[in-house]
Amino acid sequence: MKELLKRTLPFWDDLTKREQDALAQRVVESTYEKGTILHYGGRECAGVQIIKSGQARVYVTSPGGGEITLFRLVDEDVSILSAACMMKGLDIELDMELEQDSAICTIPKGVYREISEQNAKVKDYTLEMISEKFSDIMWLFNQYVFSNVASRLADTILEHRSLAGSDTLKITHDALARDIGTAREVVTRLLKQFQTDGLVKLTRGHIEVLDAAKLGKV
Repeated sequence: MKELLKRTLPFWDDLTKREQDALAQRVVESTYEKGTILHYGGRECAGVQIIKSGQARVYVTSPGGGEITLFRLVDEDVSILSAACMMKGLDIELDMELEQDSAICTIPKGVYREISEQNAKVKDYTLEMISEKFSDIMWLFNQYVFSNVASRLADTILEHRSLAGSDTLKITHDALARDIGTAREVVTRLLKQFQTDGLVKLTRGHIEVLDAAKLGKV
């Protein structure tokens, strides 16, 4: 466990041995099946989570039930927003969908808060990571306000291509619609146009990227 914490937490070497031992001994490792939904917000504060293995989609849900994907987490990514409730005045509601069978290591909020209050390096890291993540989210929402749906869909396809490490993606129109916060019918229409333009090839349950460079310019 200490090796995982050392690789994923930039402040690890700035901790005292007692603090390192306290973190390593109190980490809780949990496994989740693909499709599991975890909710964060209000009184539900998990603590700091590390994706030991797997892949997760973090998203927000509108009152009407629509979803917008904020970001994804993969192997050894740290989910600092799962501990955002430790920050006074910061109240956010998030959901995490496990897109693969995953193992997540959680540093309980009490342990993390205690060490953060005692060690300035930990507090600085926490503030920096939360600030950075909210900057990313604000950029995303600016994209939703100022860019068109076709551009967002193209960017999302390229993100999945990067995650999969392949030009052929096994993904549904529904999943893409949830990612970009639009209707499945809109995604289907745009994908057919992308195919007509020679950017992708559509088969049942799969999308093959034919021209990533042009897709990135949509």
